[in-house]
Order: sequence, then C-alpha cells, then structure tokens
Amino acid sequence: MHNHSLVELPAGVFPMGTAERELDIIASSQHYARCWFEDESPQHHVSVSSFRLDRYPVSNQQYAAFTESTGYITGAERRGFGLVYGTAFWVETEGASWRLPLGPIGPCWRDLADHPAVHIAFPDAVAYARWAGLRLATEAEWEYAAASPAGHTWPWGSTWDSALANTAERTSDGPITCMADWQAWWAKFRSTHTLPGTTPVGSLPASDSMFGISDLAGQVMEWTGSRYDHYDPARTYDLGYERVRAAGYQVMRGGGWMNYRFQVRTRERMAADQQYSNFATGFRCAGDL
Repeated sequence: MHNHSLVELPAGVFPMGTAERELDIIASSQHYARCWFEDESPQHHVSVSSFRLDRYPVSNQQYAAFTESTGYITGAERRGFGLVYGTAFWVETEGASWRLPLGPIGPCWRDLADHPAVHIAFPDAVAYARWAGLRLATEAEWEYAAASPAGHTWPWGSTWDSALANTAERTSDGPITCMADWQAWWAKFRSTHTLPGTTPVGSLPASDSMFGISDLAGQVMEWTGSRYDHYDPARTYDLGYERVRAAGYQVMRGGGWMNYRFQVRTRERMAADQQYSNFATGFRCAGDL
C-alpha cells in the first residue's frame, strides 16, 4: 500500500459545522467579519460510514515514489512556476514545485523527504491517490476525523495551545488575532530564511485528533474530494461564497503552517480552483474499509 499508515475510523454521527453562538465568539475574537465564517453554518448532524484515513499527510518521499513509478508531472512543474508568498502577497516563483518548494534558491525535496509534499493541485492529489489504490476524504469525513464525535474546535480539544500544531503561532512572539500580528510574524519569519515552514509529518503528536490522526491543524492545507456547497441551500450566504460555489471550487481543510488559530479550526472551510496550488497546499489519502 505504498507505505501508508492508515487509521480505521468507526462509523459515527457528529455535529458538522459551527453553532451560531460560536460564530459570534469567533467574529468578536479576530479581525474578519462574521460573514467570513458564516458558511460553517448551520451546524447539522452528519452520519459517516467507517473508513480509513492516512495518519499523516503524503510526504515528499511518497510523492517521489509515485512520480518515479508513473512519470507523472504536476501542474506547477508543467506551468514552470509555483506560488511562494513574498513580502506582502503571493509571487509566481519560477521553478517552484514540490521538488523545490521555494524555487531554485531553497532546499530540494530530498532535504525535506519526510515533510509533506506541497505545490500539489487537486488533480495531482487525485492522481497519487488512484496510484496508491486510495482516494481523497470527503469534506464530512475530514471534519469527522479532525473534530471527532465530540465536535472539538481543534483536533486535540477546544482550548487553543500554540505549541501543539505547526501554525504561525508556534513561532510568533505572541497570539495572532489580526492581520497586523500576522504581518509582523511573516516579516520576522522571512528574515530568518527558515522557509518553508513545514515540519516532518507526525512530529507534533500532541496535536493528534481523538482518532490518532496527525497534522490536521496547520502544517499543510489539504484537498478533500468534495466540491464546495452550502450546508443549507435555502440560506443566503455572503456573495463571495455564492461565487465560490458557482465556480465549482474544491474544498480544502486544516489550514497550513502560515495560518493561525482561527484558520486551522476543524470546521474552517476553504476552497480553491482545482488547478490552484502553493507552497502550503498538500493532501492525505483515505480509503474504504
């Protein structure tokens, strides 16, 4: 099974999405308006069949084995550039791909063999999963694995601890609750030349979910097998989310090493064009029992 460490998750029912009172708390605790998180509502109970999920995100070593076996070339490699965050925004960086996460100036994948593969677009993740005889988790399966039937805000529970997960707050000088805090962290982080900020998979076991799944908060933003849709078709959401739905974007979960506490919650929904990738996008595989 290509060295996958798959965990069997039992069937179960869990509260998917965020309760209204919690949305109020999130809105009052950071700088984004409540409408940014509104698509996590209404909270609703979802039943999940038993399935298997990778304990860790797919690593560079695993992705290399796949490309060596199949000759597969990722979208970023074909395009000739990957997105790397610059001083204030994403920069199209020539030569950046999973093989060279920062482009030619940075380390190559062999130096980061046990780190998650990044610059992975949705088709790149699907191609790997098929080769491995697996698939991507649905959005509901992913949230179930991360939040557990208890409905935790972060994989380990509902109390934030910056030391547990690979996020911006692990290396920041204090809590990050607004863009200015984040920009200060980013400026400091870039000046130390320690990018990319992934860590070896599974190296922060205290962040594991109740099911023993690692790296579900931070590390890399993970593709799921679900197209973005509203939880309640009758409800009116922010126009931005209407556009995301109309565009047929693919759901991504978990946030990455650049994100902070609110963006790496188990219920935080992100979505992107299937061809999109950057130096913090990766994936893990799932399988049927």
